[in-house]
Amino acid sequence: MFKDLVVGIDEAGRGPLCGPLVACAFCFKKKISKNLEIKDSKKINFLKREEMFDILVKRGIFSLVVVNPSQIDRLNILEATMLAFNRAIKGIIKRAPFLKEALFVIDGNIFKTNLKVNYICIKKADEKIREVASASIIAKVFRDYLMGVLDFLYPHWGLAKHKGYPTRLHKELLKEKGLTPFHRRSFLNG
Repeated sequence: MFKDLVVGIDEAGRGPLCGPLVACAFCFKKKISKNLEIKDSKKINFLKREEMFDILVKRGIFSLVVVNPSQIDRLNILEATMLAFNRAIKGIIKRAPFLKEALFVIDGNIFKTNLKVNYICIKKADEKIREVASASIIAKVFRDYLMGVLDFLYPHWGLAKHKGYPTRLHKELLKEKGLTPFHRRSFLNG
């Protein structure tokens, strides 16, 4: 009965020098109109992402997972991503046990798990599969919110502006001000 259900899995924040990695598992509660245009979070602007976030959290079942910078440093970014994806899958199944029978579509070309779920890895799935694009949007908006909180705590690092990514501004501020407790040491030592 639930074999045609798809759960999308994606993340935000693999590349930044600062801040958490956020993963999301997402499934629509019921079929949605093809007219609802859902795109990869990187392909829509901030306002559209915020608008889509509000729509998606009402129309979907989802699980969000945050992996902090110290865990990323301890594990490495690939293992931290695998941890986040696994926890997101466990979280969505806990919320909606019937989703254990769904097909889990992972954005990317690698996934490691001991979970007894049906999954497939697809490169650029966030550009092809609506559930994965939805997970991408929710993860991105939530991570951006967290970076705004960090910006409030550390206002001189411009975190709300560059979101922790290695922009010229961020690199200049690092040279001038040093690291916050939320910088990924393993990304800066290489």
